[in-house]
Amino acid sequence: MVKAILIFLNISALIASLIWLITNFSWEPLITSLSLSATLTALFAKKKNKASIKMSQKGGDNSTNIQSGGNIKIKSDERRFKF
Repeated sequence: MVKAILIFLNISALIASLIWLITNFSWEPLITSLSLSATLTALFAKKKNKASIKMSQKGGDNSTNIQSGGNIKIKSDERRFKF
């Protein structure tokens, strides 16, 4: 619904800027028309859905497995590694 409203407003503004460009040929209506055309193209462009992330893990005996869908920061216990 929001995308349809944005497309309608963009088309309305593009028509107005094209009329402005026809009546007064200068840089300002030309840049406005070009940027509204680019915005309209971007609104109609289909975005590809990201492929779903499939994760699997295997762990051996006495192991800890951590699985994340993004960045993860693991804080280790430094006392455990002192000799």
